[in-house]
Amino acid sequence: MKLNDLAVIIVLFIVISFILLVFDIIPVAMTDVLAYSLLVIGIALVYTETIRQNRLSVFIGSIIFLFGVYFLITENFSLNISDNFYIPIILIFGGSGLLIIYISTAAQKIFFYLSLIFLSAGITLIITNSHWKLSAFFNSILPILNFVWPVVLIILILVIIMKEK
Repeated sequence: MKLNDLAVIIVLFIVISFILLVFDIIPVAMTDVLAYSLLVIGIALVYTETIRQNRLSVFIGSIIFLFGVYFLITENFSLNISDNFYIPIILIFGGSGLLIIYISTAAQKIFFYLSLIFLSAGITLIITNSHWKLSAFFNSILPILNFVWPVVLIILILVIIMKEK
């Protein structure tokens, strides 16, 4: 599927969701529609650009996907995110994007090491800037993982398949 076809499908998805919302046929919030659209765009961009080995587009696609996850989580869960959490979120998004570059393209190990540094720095900043303890952090992550475990499982299977090629 080409990116132009995907753009048409996403626009149709948004328009149809908006029409169904206006006529009160489905009770979907526009932020959910935005989140699902960002998820699809991010996955498609990472997939198509992985084939082309375009690292920048793979990184951007993974960031778009993570914004979709962020909007989905903040819309469906009652999170009180303060201003001092945006830098750790940026570090976690950047580390995840670098990890996706390392996994999906023929990249050097420096991308893997940088992703570990960014991810650990982001998680450390979240833990140190909050009143959470490490056990409270994992206790809050477990319900989210319980909700999204099929997505995590599919991503892991795709990573294994892509690494074998």
